[in-house]
Amino acid sequence: MPLNIVVADDHPVLLAGMEHLLQAVPGLAIAGLVRDSTELVDLLSRTPVDVAVCDFSMPNGRYGDGVTLLRFLQRRFPALHLVVLTGMESPLVLRSIQRAGVSCIVSKSDPLEQLVPAVHAASRRQAFISAEIARLIAEAGPQGDMQEVEALSKRESEVLRMFAEGLSVMQIAERVGRSRKTISTQKIAAMRKLGLQRDAEIFEYALTHGLVQASQNARAGAGGDGSAD
Repeated sequence: MPLNIVVADDHPVLLAGMEHLLQAVPGLAIAGLVRDSTELVDLLSRTPVDVAVCDFSMPNGRYGDGVTLLRFLQRRFPALHLVVLTGMESPLVLRSIQRAGVSCIVSKSDPLEQLVPAVHAASRRQAFISAEIARLIAEAGPQGDMQEVEALSKRESEVLRMFAEGLSVMQIAERVGRSRKTISTQKIAAMRKLGLQRDAEIFEYALTHGLVQASQNARAGAGGDGSAD
């Protein structure tokens, strides 16, 4: 029996490329192509699927994306095997994918053909890390795995979440009815507790801890200025 594969990606050209690649492999059958988490869950609910190749960042879906979606899929479809395709380069994000229980990860910087051994490994419950993913994780070393040193207060978590969503310190202050100085102080305090040095690390923390979706985080991070306040 062939392995039934579903491919989820919001980029039509990449989706078509993966379809062309995988349907030419003996023993693999394309069960469906989807563009977001809503379509993915709908297909999985009515079609037998062995392996899902899932883009880490897919906007607009009802079930989110990133780590939030991966954990949901594993709860809802425990027999499903997952391969994550991602353009993310943060070791913190990549390790969060592994901690979410996904052991087959392919970088969009690697040849698309890497998906074939990844799909086979996933179907056997084995690990497969593409060359670029392995390099990023290895180069980061132990410091790539940030640990929470102190628990954040409710307001500090709130500030980090909104900042990661793309709001400025002033916009957060206006939304929650506190002064800019208070918001800046809470942001700096949260960064100190978590050992974060740059705004980019706030985006990574929020993504890996499910405070924001991967697609939402990517849009917000594009506007970050790298300052601490």
